[in-house]
Amino acid sequence: MSSVDRFVGIVLLAALATGVASSCRNAATTSDSSTGSQQRPLFAEVGSSLGINFVHDAGTTGRFFLPELLAPGVALFDFDRDGDLDLFLLNSGQLDARGLPSPDSQVVNRLFRQVEQGQFEDVTESSGLGHAGFGMGVAAGDLNNDGYPDLYVSNFGPDRIYLNRKDGTFADVSEASGIENDQWTTSVALVDFDRDGWLDIYATNYVDHRADRKCPDNRGRDDFCGPQVFDGLPDRLFRNLGATSAGESQPLRFADVSVAAGIARQGGPGLGVVCADFNDDRWPDIYVANDHAANFLWINGQDGTFREEAFFRGGALSRQGRPQASMGIACGDVDGNGRIDLLLTHLEGENNALYMGIDAKGFRESSSRAGLAVTSLGFTGFGTQFLDLDNDGDLDLLVANGRAKRTTRNVGDAPHRSVPEFWRAYAEANHVFFNDGTGVFSRFEHDADPLVGDIEVSRGLATGDIDNDGDLDVVITNTAGRVRIYRNQAPGTGHWLLVRATLPEQGGRSAMGARVRVSAGKTTWTRLVQPATSYLSSSDPRVHFGLGTVTEIDRIDIDWPDGSSESFVGGAVDRVRELAAGTGISR
Repeated sequence: MSSVDRFVGIVLLAALATGVASSCRNAATTSDSSTGSQQRPLFAEVGSSLGINFVHDAGTTGRFFLPELLAPGVALFDFDRDGDLDLFLLNSGQLDARGLPSPDSQVVNRLFRQVEQGQFEDVTESSGLGHAGFGMGVAAGDLNNDGYPDLYVSNFGPDRIYLNRKDGTFADVSEASGIENDQWTTSVALVDFDRDGWLDIYATNYVDHRADRKCPDNRGRDDFCGPQVFDGLPDRLFRNLGATSAGESQPLRFADVSVAAGIARQGGPGLGVVCADFNDDRWPDIYVANDHAANFLWINGQDGTFREEAFFRGGALSRQGRPQASMGIACGDVDGNGRIDLLLTHLEGENNALYMGIDAKGFRESSSRAGLAVTSLGFTGFGTQFLDLDNDGDLDLLVANGRAKRTTRNVGDAPHRSVPEFWRAYAEANHVFFNDGTGVFSRFEHDADPLVGDIEVSRGLATGDIDNDGDLDVVITNTAGRVRIYRNQAPGTGHWLLVRATLPEQGGRSAMGARVRVSAGKTTWTRLVQPATSYLSSSDPRVHFGLGTVTEIDRIDIDWPDGSSESFVGGAVDRVRELAAGTGISR
């Protein structure tokens, strides 16, 4: 089915900006040849036309309880295995006078299934996912190796695990699974840290929140406190104990190995997490973005333990040697050297930090060199993602922004009309940056583009090819606002490839943690099968490659989560390839 059939498009006049060098909006065009001469926005906001009318409930305003400020997240995942991405949205609701989730709350999370003609149907009631906890984030992945994705939902309060029954419904197995985490959990990653074939859970915990703490702004007005006035919490690592055989009838059990693994030795406050092999030993490591504290890089000891090495590997502090207010994490190879780079979003007054992967030893902070330092100083970033927006072969960047403190300056642009009065002081514009192919970025500005033009209090961000047309679409959640579904309509897009890497011996589930390389001529593109990046969110587990003018690829190489490697034949582009472990040529 074509993208025209699936989505409602829009065509408006505009121009592209070169970023910080432009002193007025729409006065210049980017030098990117694939977008520079085109006079149209990159995105169309199509949520309502698709039947998605979700509005986040942040609870009662004016009490300045910190949990109200930081939600919600989102998951793009194909829960019914029909080939189309579905949508799970976190909700929050009421906190009582003690700042705890209200037991009487009727505000629930929502599940939307993609049906015919690209429309979405609210199936919350029949799915069993209408939980009324104070929702924060979500991770989607197959926990019991039956081939269907399950959900781990993080809350301000007890977390939840939902097993996919493969019939459109989910079972809450939180208590039976052995998961006991009633602290304030934010982002969550699913990772097979011990390489036994079963996905384990890394839950990032934030702070021990107390409602009696008051933090006026510099004008004496009530405002939200920062994390530094609370005690940070250690994260949790839950090992999947597996079963004698995979399948929906098998019990799902986890063991808390946080202490034994060394994770519990240090407290957060954590907001973002990503898992990848950062030191080239074929074992997954864990990077954690901490808010107003040094970040963590847990290096896998290959024996069930981890060593914290962020300081020694260059990923703990700013270029000036100070901890920053880290929120979300983007993960990808932005300069084409085959190594994983990280972008961390930060608080207003701190630039977003780009940590370039140099070698197996660590990172170099390169925000200024990449053109990303000055442009982010006046904004507070949360959700973020590297992705090839225009399929030209290099990774671009999205950042979802929204203040954490009242504005004390003239922001210039008015918030979107839908933003409630209380939240207008926290609204700001989202950002799109185009990569010139060498890891240098320029900011895209366009008043008629809804993603960068509509000013809201943005938080979660997930990406995926919702309409299966070969480019990546975007979902952004907003505190106390409507979820936004942005259809990618970037002009002049190149060729593409989507790869779904699977593990037949684990029920055919997605190969979380795999590294996929596509080669054509002298060029190789590297991507990770890791949907749990950004902030509180989970993206399309298929990996996307923009290929520019390439019409045929030479080969695909995959480093599988168990440490093995295989090569697969190349071929035609502009299609989805499903590649299963054990069916390639061993390397």
